[in-house]
Amino acid sequence: MMKRKFSNLAVILCVALAFSGMTGCGKSPESAAPEQAAEAAEEPEEMAEPAAAEEQAGEADEETEEAAINMLAIKGPSFTGLSNLTMENNENGTYIYEDMTEDGLTVIKNMCADNSQSDGESPEAYAETFVSTVVDETGSANVTETKSDEGVSAALTYPAYRVSWESGANEDTRQHLGVVVLTDNFTFYYGFGCPIDYYEENSSLYESELDGISFIDLSEAGGESAETAESGDEDEGKYADIYMDKMSELQSEGLADQFIFVNIDEDEIPELIASDSAGSFDHENAFIFTVYNDEVVQLAAVTAGVDGGSLDYAEGKNLIHISGAAAGMRDVFSKISDGKLEEVFTAEATSMDEDAEYSVNGSTVKENEYYEEINKFAGDYAPFTRIAYDGLYEVNYKLEDGTGSFEQGESKEYSL
Repeated sequence: MMKRKFSNLAVILCVALAFSGMTGCGKSPESAAPEQAAEAAEEPEEMAEPAAAEEQAGEADEETEEAAINMLAIKGPSFTGLSNLTMENNENGTYIYEDMTEDGLTVIKNMCADNSQSDGESPEAYAETFVSTVVDETGSANVTETKSDEGVSAALTYPAYRVSWESGANEDTRQHLGVVVLTDNFTFYYGFGCPIDYYEENSSLYESELDGISFIDLSEAGGESAETAESGDEDEGKYADIYMDKMSELQSEGLADQFIFVNIDEDEIPELIASDSAGSFDHENAFIFTVYNDEVVQLAAVTAGVDGGSLDYAEGKNLIHISGAAAGMRDVFSKISDGKLEEVFTAEATSMDEDAEYSVNGSTVKENEYYEEINKFAGDYAPFTRIAYDGLYEVNYKLEDGTGSFEQGESKEYSL
């Protein structure tokens, strides 16, 4: 059976596309043709110069291209232990994602393709055609039921149809349940499929999860406004492409499956935060990456939960905190500089015993001074965010009765 867990690969897709700076929102923009025609009528007839004609043609092509760029993506439920089967992202915003659950039975498909509905073709008929010719690439799909999904239609504000269908034959027959969503320029599908013998025990889960799917407006994902997206910051698309490769690598190696973009140092480069939802202690499970000289570089990685290890960041304040030591305590605070971390404050204790020696920035201090110095320094950057397997926790340093420690507060999920 599947287990609910924070962000999955579908969310990764949404985040990465959000940084690409693409315009449009899956709906047909108002045509500029009437205005252009009016302007043409006012101008005297004369042959356009070749350069001007070429420029106008280029502008028209650009407008057509922008009108065909998808800025929506379906966000569905998230599961742990997924294995990615298909990952395809296209320049116009169409995509295909397929992931298999840990038990090897259920395949989750999330995709977007150009709308190819024929004139006069009913939405129901088109939904069936889309499933049998686009969603199912084998050509063996047998649609058994198609019905209007009023709940999803209301939530997404677009016509949606729930489709039951089968693929394969004999012992390889698989039963599928998915939702087809129609927008003006694009068609979306989100659905589940498993061997037909296991469908009955999973069908209620599939039904309930499809009830909760939603659209993410990629022009606003990650805190980016539509106005910002339309400004066409070319750099952000570059970072998205590079980070996608790193996220895919971490997933395939089983090192991390939860991701979020955060701007730690407030430059134009977002940092990538990654963690392992299983909370495994046999490998590093909390990471921070950035981009330097057009390449992804690892700033920090720890095995959170082992020997007091933790990894925190102060968003927008350019500070990263790493704690943990095989013996005693060690807290290191660093700033991002030229693609690497530069230590700015270090506090160490040789042990947890009464005879422990304490030092701050290399100078020996008394025990109470040790905690006071950490509290004073950390307080200027609070609050911090801790990268944990079960969420992102707000942490603050608390000084009490002569000792101090970072204490966890509220948490949020790895989703945008």
